[in-house]
Amino acid sequence: MTDRGWVAARPLENELMPKPKKYLFDFDRTKARGYSRHNYLRLDMNEGVSGLPADFVSRALAQIDGRWLATYPEYGALQTKIAAHNGLALENIVLANGSDAAIKYIFDAYITPGDRVLYTDPTFAMYPVYCHMFGADGLSVPYREDFTFPWEEFIDRMVPGLRLAVLVNPNNPTGQALPAAQIFEMIAHAARNEILLLVDEAYFYYYPETVIRAVTDFRNLIVLRTFSKLCGMASLRLGYAAACPEVIENLRKVRPTYDINGLAVLFGERLLDDPELIKGLIREARMGKDYLVRKLSEAGIPHREGSANFVLIHCRGRVNAIVSGLAEMKILVSSGFTQTFLKDYVRVTVGSREVMERFWQAFIKLWQGAHA
Repeated sequence: MTDRGWVAARPLENELMPKPKKYLFDFDRTKARGYSRHNYLRLDMNEGVSGLPADFVSRALAQIDGRWLATYPEYGALQTKIAAHNGLALENIVLANGSDAAIKYIFDAYITPGDRVLYTDPTFAMYPVYCHMFGADGLSVPYREDFTFPWEEFIDRMVPGLRLAVLVNPNNPTGQALPAAQIFEMIAHAARNEILLLVDEAYFYYYPETVIRAVTDFRNLIVLRTFSKLCGMASLRLGYAAACPEVIENLRKVRPTYDINGLAVLFGERLLDDPELIKGLIREARMGKDYLVRKLSEAGIPHREGSANFVLIHCRGRVNAIVSGLAEMKILVSSGFTQTFLKDYVRVTVGSREVMERFWQAFIKLWQGAHA
């Protein structure tokens, strides 16, 4: 015994180890990177590369003092601004700690073990993860080899008994988007078959078509948005779900009391108060993407522009060399896709014209060196 009354430590192998839930035994999650990305040009995770303007950040931070930090956040004003921004009512909106947390609210509120959930392959990684966590039967429909959405196959799987169907639009990493008219067909089909349809619009500002206002007409529709992409607030973790009031109330019931921090709320409010800033961010991203696509086309390099905030560049047989070469020049891009039709591509997040010029100068040097 020590002077504090504790039992002397024994070897860990003699201790009883509490067992986790069964699903964790065969559950593998991608681990956090073992290195800092902050010394790199980060074009690998589809963030808002350039970030919010410094003067905007300074004005928002000037509103914070010790008393503000000591107070639990209030959500009403931000929810009201988000609702108005989308032409909806307050009761159509619930905030989330990033849109991936909103996905968990949906699974928590609506998915029980054995329920069937439909999504594409590839899709946002958290959908199969939450299927595993909640004991759902995840059903995936592969994208076609030509990158087109598997419409007939997906609709054919949307039959009575399916609990949830998920459409990420535009999709990551294919970059493909279904037009709103086609999504409305899917919403109506899901409603006839009593299926909850989740439309994930994480890349909405880059692709302006949306079905968010349809939540006032369809009780089976949930639309997700995030402030992590164009809005440059990935580190603040802010997103939201839009749905009919009954669905929103169910999501609110499973949400932790104060899981969205006050700083995220403050920046979200100030951003929505400045629609010209949002328009400027959209223009900046479009100019950068147009520049990169033009340079790739002029150089005859095969690529796919897509509708999101990234471009796929075909690097047959040279993906690893391109990725590692760029990393040596302090530029990160994404690769390692498991789907056959994607494995020879690198995914490059787009930023401002200046950012893309820096990327292009590094990339074309590597590309030409590989072809020397």
